[in-house]
Amino acid sequence: MAGDPARYADGRNMGWRLVWFDDGDERLIDTFPVSREQIMRVHDLRIFDNGDDEWFAAGSYEVAAEHWPRLIEVLACPPPEAGRSYFIEGHATDL
Repeated sequence: MAGDPARYADGRNMGWRLVWFDDGDERLIDTFPVSREQIMRVHDLRIFDNGDDEWFAAGSYEVAAEHWPRLIEVLACPPPEAGRSYFIEGHATDL
């Protein structure tokens, strides 16, 4: 997210989602909303290598197989489907 980084400090003006794509043709299959509280809990799990990107703002973070048990618990999301690639993404809500 370009522009004034203070706009996104502490997760302000941001939203998050779990997204998944078809492995065959890479089309977006669906999204699942993630709340600020949930993204904070995901960050605290330290299962993603997101460096200093505490708010998952800089890109997509791939969900590996070993992440699922904790993510299902924290996000209350559906379990993964075979043949899909999953990512957690942050996005601006003030544009």
